[in-house]
Amino acid sequence: MAERGKARYAFLSSGSNNVIATRPITLYSVHGTGGVVRIDDAHRFPQGVLDLNASSSNTVGHFTPPTVFAEGLGLDTGLVAAFATASNSGITIEWE
Repeated sequence: MAERGKARYAFLSSGSNNVIATRPITLYSVHGTGGVVRIDDAHRFPQGVLDLNASSSNTVGHFTPPTVFAEGLGLDTGLVAAFATASNSGITIEWE
């Protein structure tokens, strides 16, 4: 049996926009409390800024944590995420 990759975790604070990966990855979960997370299959921010309310051809979706992708969600280009909430909380994104 081939060895699987090692899970990685990205920790985002409220109001942050992040390029998490710039290669093909598998997304497993988004954990946290409240707020909205926008996930894009991209290696950069569209037009330099990721707008939570907009969508592009690379937008995977808008999710409310916790969200689990049991089989994993394959992203071909990379992983870009933005997170916003009224509180001072954060989220954790699990990927490999």
